[in-house]
Amino acid sequence: MTRRRGFTLIELLVVIAIIGILIGLLLPAVQKIRETAARMQCTNNLKQIGLALHNYHDTNKGFPPGYIDGNNNPNLTPDNDVGPGWGWAALLLPYIEQQNVYNQINFSVTVGMGSNAAISQYTLKIYLCPSDPYQMPFPVYDSSFSTPITTLARGNYVGCNGWEECFNGAGGNPQGGSGTDGLAGIYGQGGVGLFWRNSKTTFASVTDGLSNTIVVGERSGNHSPSTWTGAVPGGRCPAWMATQPPAINVPPPGPAYDNADWGEAFILAHTNATHLPSADYPIFDPDTFYSMHTPRGANFLFGDGSVHFLGSSINPQVYQALGTISGGEISNDW
Repeated sequence: MTRRRGFTLIELLVVIAIIGILIGLLLPAVQKIRETAARMQCTNNLKQIGLALHNYHDTNKGFPPGYIDGNNNPNLTPDNDVGPGWGWAALLLPYIEQQNVYNQINFSVTVGMGSNAAISQYTLKIYLCPSDPYQMPFPVYDSSFSTPITTLARGNYVGCNGWEECFNGAGGNPQGGSGTDGLAGIYGQGGVGLFWRNSKTTFASVTDGLSNTIVVGERSGNHSPSTWTGAVPGGRCPAWMATQPPAINVPPPGPAYDNADWGEAFILAHTNATHLPSADYPIFDPDTFYSMHTPRGANFLFGDGSVHFLGSSINPQVYQALGTISGGEISNDW
């Protein structure tokens, strides 16, 4: 009789254990490679946005406004906005080979409303970071927090409004003034960024130097929702990380909505020294820069078209200075 030689149970278990160990050793390397590829794609997205911004400037003799609104008083905060609210990323569409999408937008009608309801949910890959799994359209609530007033497509890239919180900085008044925010004179100290409500900044406006000025940065969906479309007047932007642990996409009410900002926060962010990129948890301000990249930090587009990854350990005062266009700071330690 011929005896067949097979695996014993112990040998089989040993083989399975060895395979498990090998997978455990390889998995971190695979994840690292995937994250590196995602960061490269994110960087490329921002470079394309930078090129589009320069082409827009060449054509229109200035950068696009942070968002378009009938609230023309630079001293009034975004709770006074009336729409239509279309933002800088929507105005860039013809410059990123999305003319067909641009042609479907009625820019006289509010973001996400009426004839713009369907197009406002259209996903654009160039405006999404592949490291962020939260890429589906999201509902926007008003202050009643009862029924969504619209639904918007996501976008992971938001414009830099300066170093002051966007609720106070949305008007972009560089002279300060006697506005209702109680921060008269703050922008005379150089706190303003490239984008604000109805802005039209130019290369000449950026006296700090294009290579030392952040114009666009990342916002991940685990922190707060953002969009390529614009600022919904009366809409509220929740801060998911105001909860422990973060409660993503949970309907209101709740801590995320208790700390909600207004519509400007969907498309703008600030570089305050107290809110470094991807550094705070819990954080109660939705209008900051955040990403899901490792190590901790985020990708940023600068005015000269270059893209840099700024880590959470960046010098706070340097980070704050990089968000302004005319603060007069000298900041190259980043």
